[in-house]
Amino acid sequence: MKKSNLVATQNENVNMNSKYQLSTSDKSFANCQIASDTPRKLDFLILVIETLQINATDSLLLKAKDIGLSDDFSSRVQFWKMRCTNPLRNTHTFETLTSKQIDSLVDLISSMAENLYPLIRQLLSSKESKTLNQERWYLFTTRLKSLIRERMNIKRSYISSLLIEDSHELFRELLVILSLSCGKAGANRLKASLYHQQ
Repeated sequence: MKKSNLVATQNENVNMNSKYQLSTSDKSFANCQIASDTPRKLDFLILVIETLQINATDSLLLKAKDIGLSDDFSSRVQFWKMRCTNPLRNTHTFETLTSKQIDSLVDLISSMAENLYPLIRQLLSSKESKTLNQERWYLFTTRLKSLIRERMNIKRSYISSLLIEDSHELFRELLVILSLSCGKAGANRLKASLYHQQ
């Protein structure tokens, strides 16, 4: 697969009748709309976080509490329901994420990415020895593919292509997105990547 379908082109995602409503307080995105692949993208980013950290769900919920996020993160069930808006999951809902939920997920992912940055940097580093880098990538991709098999609908052609692909272009792309989500303006950068200008 030469090009990732997860971060699709703007022409494919711009829909003037978007089901996502922009909050009136978010003036910086006044002329923009949420991309249709946003639930999928956010879920895959969380999946990468789960790959990098054992017991990541507990850490995610604890981090959500620490940074004062909404009641959507008060339990595993509520968190799971938000993630099931990803249509590629084994079990998915036909509900949509609200603008507030998207903002909360962006803040949570950015905060977790900051904690995991040393691991992300190691995986993306070109300064490490080739052998060490290959070992790290093998462990990372093996675990991530295992989670994909467990959580996603493997009958979907997109998912099956991810599982057989050797280049792991999408996985590297997700790590780059997480690395750019770190730091003071990281959440804003991540949020901007979820919007398209009308």
